[in-house]
Amino acid sequence: MAFAVQGIDHVEVFVRDIAATVCWYEEVLGLKKEGGWDPEPILIGAGGNYLALFQARGGGADNGDDDRQPPIRWRRVAWRTDKDGFAAAQAHLRSRKVDFDGPIDHGGSWSIYFHDPDGNPLEITCDV
Repeated sequence: MAFAVQGIDHVEVFVRDIAATVCWYEEVLGLKKEGGWDPEPILIGAGGNYLALFQARGGGADNGDDDRQPPIRWRRVAWRTDKDGFAAAQAHLRSRKVDFDGPIDHGGSWSIYFHDPDGNPLEITCDV
């Protein structure tokens, strides 16, 4: 295989209250706020491993598969690679006939998005 991930970059999580969740993870696990976008997600983590906290809409009730109104749950697992691995990942997915969206420029990183055979959302990302 010409491509292999290097590790998990971040896991996206929908929460009821981002600020309260940041405080909880800081106090309980020692995670630190590492940045984010305005207004979300907020990145918290340790050792290069991050949670990307998103605001759940509608009080976090289960809204099925509507990505715009997600329930409180994990959203997606993002696998990290380097620039060469990112290009190789796209070629590898194409060769395996795995459809993906992207690449998407996040202004500091690039990502592609796809699903496993059970429909679980995945991402491969690399820093610019």
